[in-house]
Amino acid sequence: MKIEQENILAVEGKDELNFFEAMLKFVGIGSVQIIDVGGKDNFKNRLSGLIQSEGALEKIKNMGFVRDAEKLEADSSFQSICGILKKYELPCPNEICKPFENDGKKIGIFIMPDNRNCGMLEDLCIESIKDTPILKCIESFISCCENQDKDIMTNTAKATMLAYLSTRPGIPNSLGLAARQNVWDFSKPCFDDIKQFLKDLFR
Repeated sequence: MKIEQENILAVEGKDELNFFEAMLKFVGIGSVQIIDVGGKDNFKNRLSGLIQSEGALEKIKNMGFVRDAEKLEADSSFQSICGILKKYELPCPNEICKPFENDGKKIGIFIMPDNRNCGMLEDLCIESIKDTPILKCIESFISCCENQDKDIMTNTAKATMLAYLSTRPGIPNSLGLAARQNVWDFSKPCFDDIKQFLKDLFR
């Protein structure tokens, strides 16, 4: 991976890359290179390659990490990223969501969906549509499916999100593509923390 910008944001996958491209545009932040690490378990390997590439640390000014909490509380994912940073003797934030600044450089970690609870980016997007009538229909559909077969829903958040997208014009087939098509209303309060994180880190 060639470092082309002084601002770096490492995210889990292509969906997240598209989502954050749209969000950074929404908040008016440019010149951020978003790196898709190819899954939450690849942060360690991709960060290692990034750090060891010639001139990378000298060029990078601000670096952010965004990953899902998944089934554990957010602190577990936060400590996982911190462990990687400490291994390479990089500054580590003291708190989730609050970038740490040292010698003119900033490093920050945001854990989806809210830096506290288990979950993922899909949960945050679902929160943004919680008051829409269509979500109530989708929740009834999901509940009906689960009643028919308890093992059918391995990821309720993803199923809910995809069901919602199937009702949108053009039927975007992914969360990230939906963000690029302005499906998610980034002015909703549930996005305030992640927007502030990006502003604190890259401005």
